[in-house]
Amino acid sequence: MGMAEIRILGTAASVPDAEHDTVGLLLCAAGRAVPIDCGGSPLHRLARAGIEPDELHALFLTHGHADHIYGLPMLAQGLWLAGRQAPLPIFGTGQTLEQARKLLGLFDLLRDGERFKVRWQPLDSSEGQFVLEVGGVRISASPGVHGSQDAMAVRFDHAATGGSIVYSSDTEPCPAVARLAMGADLLIHEATSAEKGHSSPAQAAEIARQAGVGRLVLIHYPVSGTDLEDWRRQAAAAFPGPVALAQDGDVYSL
Repeated sequence: MGMAEIRILGTAASVPDAEHDTVGLLLCAAGRAVPIDCGGSPLHRLARAGIEPDELHALFLTHGHADHIYGLPMLAQGLWLAGRQAPLPIFGTGQTLEQARKLLGLFDLLRDGERFKVRWQPLDSSEGQFVLEVGGVRISASPGVHGSQDAMAVRFDHAATGGSIVYSSDTEPCPAVARLAMGADLLIHEATSAEKGHSSPAQAAEIARQAGVGRLVLIHYPVSGTDLEDWRRQAAAAFPGPVALAQDGDVYSL
């Protein structure tokens, strides 16, 4: 089936700095790419990852908060200007896709006949639902708990290697996310704080422990005024396996 990997496009919790862009992931498999969320300057981030626009297979939006979807108009405009003809499937909950429609409509980027079409692919709130398969990688999703937003965690399973990676998206500690991550090689879990709708490093570690994952990587962490090594140590104290902070540009093989 060929090599597959998850690339980290951004790691910051809402407010980026010079070293950390807003959070985003990218699945690369068999010459196709699926971004997970769409912040920053999407085509620039894809280019830095070595991905050509015509390799973009689909887009998965975990929820509709600004830091996760604000790059969508620039992605759509850039693909149109690049001459894309193939439709672009966009997966997300109904609430998230409605936010995305409004954002594209604001910039008049939904007119048929003048550009490629977006294919809206709504997800429901069921656990472990199948999303799509790309290059031998099965993508599935389960709901998290993120205030008024219908946020979705996502899992990647590589059929050929047996490798598995789970990304929590923004969520407070959630049994459905722990079940989605059960037995995964790697859990990439948000670590914003203990506030409602989010998780602290120790809470992320507890979900990783419950799920029995091999490794824990923290993402969506506050980059300004935070002792990031202390952030990592808080998780390491509660999880028996390796713990790291995700960094922009990291690559994890499936």
